[in-house]
Amino acid sequence: RILTRTAIKKISKSKTGIVIETEGHGKIIGSHLLVAAGRIANVDGLNLEAAGVAYTARGVTVDKGLRSSQRHIYAIGDVAGGLQFTHVANYHAGLVIRNALFRLPVRNRADIIPHVTFTDPELAQVGLTEAGAVEQFGSSVRVVRWPFHDNDRARAEGKTAGLIKAVIGKRGKILGVSIVGAQAGEIIQPWVLAMTEGLRIRSIASMVAPYPTLGDINRRVAVNYFSGLATHPWLRRVIRLLS
Repeated sequence: RILTRTAIKKISKSKTGIVIETEGHGKIIGSHLLVAAGRIANVDGLNLEAAGVAYTARGVTVDKGLRSSQRHIYAIGDVAGGLQFTHVANYHAGLVIRNALFRLPVRNRADIIPHVTFTDPELAQVGLTEAGAVEQFGSSVRVVRWPFHDNDRARAEGKTAGLIKAVIGKRGKILGVSIVGAQAGEIIQPWVLAMTEGLRIRSIASMVAPYPTLGDINRRVAVNYFSGLATHPWLRRVIRLLS
């Protein structure tokens, strides 16, 4: 049971476990308490004021190249005030090395950062959600889905719960992908590459996926995007002309 927008008044320990007193939902009793309130940047001992480095409660203020207000000082990872993932810190490190050592232009792109929640089944997402894409691009957005239960590997392993959903914009631009299912964090990686390199949905549909693999749902959902073309009047006229 998930209680959203619930204020916690008090937390105490009893003989039977942990007691949480809430506003609106009374007392909640459990055996364990997981505190997952996130992290904040710890810059108190760095004396950033003396160095002229600007910062806020979220961390060091950086530009799109991760430079601070002092151009020779960079900030990466959690302290840069953005997404708090280990893979983001690794990504930031690569950008800073290219810029600081080789003077190559870089841009920190939050739109290509994948999110994975390691539950069972896993939940993975990159780019815009369906709601975010519709809000930004309106009726031009198309959404295509493919269920895990239509994947032979998922059937063989008894992991048929879940689906993949791809959000596609004009001319086949990939706006975002969401996956819930077994190994979602692994399956989403081709989409991260496609969005990083600006590939269109056609590239995923043309991919040859080994059989039987869970990753084949990537190709199947991409092919599903083109499934309506066979009945398109313009395309049928072209086929008749070629015949």
